[in-house]
Amino acid sequence: MSRVFSSLLFAAFIAAVYCLFQIGWLGQISDYNRLVEILRQEGVWGPLTCIGVQILQVIVFLVPGEVTQVAAGYVFGAWKGFIYSWIGIMLGSACAFRFSSLVGRSIVERILGKDRLSKVDRALETHKGKSALFVLFLIPGIPKDSICFVVGLTEFKMGEFLMLSGLGRAPALLFSTMMGSQIYEQNYLSLSLTMIFAVVVGGIAFFYIKKRRNWL
Repeated sequence: MSRVFSSLLFAAFIAAVYCLFQIGWLGQISDYNRLVEILRQEGVWGPLTCIGVQILQVIVFLVPGEVTQVAAGYVFGAWKGFIYSWIGIMLGSACAFRFSSLVGRSIVERILGKDRLSKVDRALETHKGKSALFVLFLIPGIPKDSICFVVGLTEFKMGEFLMLSGLGRAPALLFSTMMGSQIYEQNYLSLSLTMIFAVVVGGIAFFYIKKRRNWL
């Protein structure tokens, strides 16, 4: 019964993504200028649309998150754009994690075997494993949305996962919304400094996790 449910849920997911592609929604939120127009709705609809777009870009992880985050900063400003985006990303991460745990765990278990997957579970439960996961979310450019699906295949607790991913994502997300706000204000000096700082932070995190690559 669980296999049938997992198969139906996976088929529904694929069908939903296909429909979004066919009606042009995925293309529109991947287009920066079009996305800015979509987010500029009056009243509460603008923030709600921003949150919805961020949920969608996490679940359909082929949509570039940087585009949606910079657009949020451009339309709402650095801090409001950050808050709306962070809420949407956390909701999307929870959905991706739960979907993966419902659909993929049994499949991966059959492929890798229970013993091997249990070793992965135990590795993630260690302090070093959690630290490595946090740093992965900290590094700009890492495909963080796909990591949500991967970790969902394990027995990692959702609450702890959301805490690590939420804290890890926050700096890069803030950099993105700040850049969007600075583009709107045409403050190109601040934009350049923000980009340089983001690259430096990302570089430090990258070399840190490279040094500790055995954790993975």
